[in-house]
Amino acid sequence: MNTSLAISTWTIVFWASAVVFLGSFIFIKWGRCVYLINKYFFHKCEYDYKEIFKHYLQHLNSIQDKRSLYRAILQAVCEIVLSESASLLLKDNGEYTIKESFGSKPASFHIGGVDNFIKWIKTYGKTVCREQLVNDREFVKVKSDGLQYCVQFHAEACVPLILTGKLVGIINIGSRTNGQPYDWEARELLDILGGQSSAAINNASLYEDIVRRNVKLQELDRLKSQLLSNLSHEFRTPLNSVIGLAELMNDGGDGEVNEGQKNHLGMIVDSGKRLLETIQSMVDLAKLEANHLSLNVKRINLQKMISKVAENYKPSEKTDLKLSIEGVPPIYGDEQWLGKLFSHVLSNAIKYTPNGEIIVNAERSGEMLKVVVKDTGIGIEPEKQKAIFESFNQAHIGVDRPYEGAGIGLAISKKVVELHGGRIWFSSTPGKGSNFFFTLPLKPTSLKTVELS
Repeated sequence: MNTSLAISTWTIVFWASAVVFLGSFIFIKWGRCVYLINKYFFHKCEYDYKEIFKHYLQHLNSIQDKRSLYRAILQAVCEIVLSESASLLLKDNGEYTIKESFGSKPASFHIGGVDNFIKWIKTYGKTVCREQLVNDREFVKVKSDGLQYCVQFHAEACVPLILTGKLVGIINIGSRTNGQPYDWEARELLDILGGQSSAAINNASLYEDIVRRNVKLQELDRLKSQLLSNLSHEFRTPLNSVIGLAELMNDGGDGEVNEGQKNHLGMIVDSGKRLLETIQSMVDLAKLEANHLSLNVKRINLQKMISKVAENYKPSEKTDLKLSIEGVPPIYGDEQWLGKLFSHVLSNAIKYTPNGEIIVNAERSGEMLKVVVKDTGIGIEPEKQKAIFESFNQAHIGVDRPYEGAGIGLAISKKVVELHGGRIWFSSTPGKGSNFFFTLPLKPTSLKTVELS
């Protein structure tokens, strides 16, 4: 009886001790137990992926300044995985350098000492943690280099940043504040964050490159405008003198001249005027591209304007220039610039129509006037049509081209039409001719936006 009582007592004591011990263990490791129960028993995900993508990734993709982006990436990663430190290693001009650190700073290092690990992680392509390097036989060959890398960067996890198959950098993350390891779920999340970070860094680099190029282009435009302005001033004065003196001599101002001399003087005058017109067109184009013009809008008699412009051009005897715009209401715009518009379009049609006819017509189109200049000339080849409105572009190139001109008349025409709020387009068939259409306002306007097609 006493023996049975003793056994029962010891049994009670044993189980009581076991319960106390287990309870104490559970109490101490409660957080870890809850984590494991949720994860493996209830299959509850540790991370709210929807919230992460909504809050963090949208924010990262909106940052355009690279320095701010680097900091934001490290802060986001640390907040998501509950770490207090991280650093960003990026490839710059062929070498890997620390671009940003958050929390504890990495130790100074020589990249050659960890070069083997960087080459390996590029091939591996996924997040790797220090625990894996120590315990997994899969990483035995890179264990030494990997641990050396982790020590120098205070890293418990290394996230490769892969973009189009290339390693652009590595995010190094310190220990987690909750004491949890970087398990497969954490590493999987870090792989996603690494991919998104790579894309965000690349986008910021592209934006920075675009801004830099735009600054250079603006500077080039300023220099071009200044150069054209200087050339215009330096060329026009002597050219006007040459033209004036040649006309004076041709009229006998310096004595009688024979027919051969008159022809030569006439060629000098014509060439001088053509060069002067080219210089003026280049200056006009520079002014239009600078977009610093304000229109002097007023009521314009279109019939009278086009007739006046047409008088300045002498088409060949076989070309019949027809103007059929009677009854069209007046338009509104800058008379000087619209005169140049019709001058360029008509001269272009005459130049490329050695035989046939040119017709100018117009009709109402809502609150705009639709003008068409039709010719029966040589037309434009399909491969040349896409660039027809670009500056200094011609269908025929080379010093032996059959048609003269700097190739800027249609570029000026396009900008003048758009400056008035209209649009310009064309249709052309090689060997049959071209039709150039453009719209101009029927009512007073200072609008500078282009009419939608």
